[in-house]
Amino acid sequence: MQRIDDWNDGARKRDFEAAVLPHLEAMHRAAVRILRSDDIAWDAVQETLIRAWHYDRLPSQPRSVLLSLVRRSCLHILRCARRRLHHEQLASEDLHGPCCSMDPAGSALDPAATAAQHDELREAREAAARLTREHREVLDLVAWRGLTYREAAETLRLPIGTIRSRASRARAALQRVIAKEVEQGEPC
Repeated sequence: MQRIDDWNDGARKRDFEAAVLPHLEAMHRAAVRILRSDDIAWDAVQETLIRAWHYDRLPSQPRSVLLSLVRRSCLHILRCARRRLHHEQLASEDLHGPCCSMDPAGSALDPAATAAQHDELREAREAAARLTREHREVLDLVAWRGLTYREAAETLRLPIGTIRSRASRARAALQRVIAKEVEQGEPC
């Protein structure tokens, strides 16, 4: 393997092309199989080539690395498209709130704000799924359904003090789970 830093620009370009060009069609076919679109597959291949260009070292047989990068690019494209579709569907279904303060009738919507709210709620529910059953029950009743502590206590047949302490511990645990996910998270 050669270090890319050691290559001059012309030699680097020639060596990169020589290493990548034989695998270009295989990369494209793999992307088409995943994405089911010729045009979007070329976008994935292009992203892959950009990522590969920035590698410090290129293996002597780069096919497996390139196909792995294509797969990752395709999955990234699919995730982003799925999120975008989900946000657009939610925004089209949501008929609450004006787009801006300049809209006195409230007839326009702010799809970005609506999508962000739905995304935050979904992420919070996913994080809550990692909590204990007792914490999930209390969060479900108090935070998601909007019951008072007294109503939650009656529903679960527990003392109100137990509900308050569980709710407090559940919120703290949820904050820890979300903070840990933010540290480990990856962008769209």
